[in-house]
Amino acid sequence: MGKRYSLDRFINIVNSQNDLLTLYLRGLPFFLLACNAERLIFFKYRRRKQCFDIKAGITKEDVEVIVKDDFEGFDTKLLFDSKFNRDARSFGSSCNDIIRSFVKLFIDGTVKEVKREDLPFYKLKSMFDGFGFKGSALLVPFKSRGEVVGFMLLHPYCDVESIKPFVDVFGCVLDKLMLVKSVENLERAVSGYKEGCSTQDDKIYQLGKSAMVVAHEMKNALVGILGLFNKLEEYLKDEERAVRYYDIIKSQLERIYNFVIDINRYSRFSEAMDLRRVDISDVIDNAIEMVSAFSKNVDFSVSLDRGELCILADREQLQQVFLNLFKNSIEAGGSKRIKIEVSVKRKGNFLVIRVRDNCGGIKDLDKLEKITEPFFTTKSYGTGLGLSIVKSIIENHKGQISFRNVPGGLECVIKLPMNFVEERDGGKEENHGC
Repeated sequence: MGKRYSLDRFINIVNSQNDLLTLYLRGLPFFLLACNAERLIFFKYRRRKQCFDIKAGITKEDVEVIVKDDFEGFDTKLLFDSKFNRDARSFGSSCNDIIRSFVKLFIDGTVKEVKREDLPFYKLKSMFDGFGFKGSALLVPFKSRGEVVGFMLLHPYCDVESIKPFVDVFGCVLDKLMLVKSVENLERAVSGYKEGCSTQDDKIYQLGKSAMVVAHEMKNALVGILGLFNKLEEYLKDEERAVRYYDIIKSQLERIYNFVIDINRYSRFSEAMDLRRVDISDVIDNAIEMVSAFSKNVDFSVSLDRGELCILADREQLQQVFLNLFKNSIEAGGSKRIKIEVSVKRKGNFLVIRVRDNCGGIKDLDKLEKITEPFFTTKSYGTGLGLSIVKSIIENHKGQISFRNVPGGLECVIKLPMNFVEERDGGKEENHGC
């Protein structure tokens, strides 16, 4: 492709970006021109909400006028303010259900052509029409550490085999900056906690501030390692000892990374909730689908009361509850076949939700009483924050949660008020249905 689209030039461009927005605006035009595409839509994964958002929309016409050949120095504000980018971002900036449906159908980590005629829903066809994708688009995922961290749709269909190294590099840099953002969110959360602290709370604040410093140093050490670490694997296939060391290092890096992410999630549940009327059965179904995608060793059975099972709640936070509970059961079950039973019943103005597994339970009653405490874990790995996050979310919804041993396993019982907003605010929330 010549110097204009050399890999060295691209690496210098994306590695010099210090925030996600400028990474999109400087890196993505490169793909559009290199592939001779007319339009590009970029979606980024949001780890906290476990969904994808549209972050950039770019046309060849805008790139030729604004960027030309100057990927490094053009005015990114002009590209950001373009009409196509504004329209694209406004369509998909809140993890909407149309994008969720598209992801469930087509995102599996592979490059593929998506034809409009193969889209099963009218809303998905309308999305393609709105983007100006006539006929089909090429879906290109960006991956890092085996996870899809973003993807782009290019129109019209084009050959991207020649730029695969560029796709790999962009995925790694994207993941690196997402980690940086997670740590920065943690820093802001801890710093904002200082005001109004009591003496005891001040000690907690100082401990949190120290943890923030440690997390910052962890970030500095990790971002360079995580970004390109998986690229080593292809060189180690014939070296048994090197492969063993690689697997050990990788598992420890993942452990540190997940620790930072969990702390970030835990620090954010004091923020205002996005309260809407949601159907709890839909939230449970989504969580089961997500969990089933990465674990083939689990069977679910769901029992629901007849009629409406709606609640005023933050949909994303409730989904995190079930993801954490299911994940906890899967990890506790080890290699055995896991069965998870979920039931939802109305009891007066409450929903009572039970999640039961067959993973042996917790025989030590002292440990059973502590499993929702921050950093407490019965496993030899993990952060000990998963069930603590669950407890925080349920309590933020004015609900109650408890755990008990049952024959063969552990049962979680959640009790959620269906109208806690009215009780809390003294007003009446209009019921628009689910």
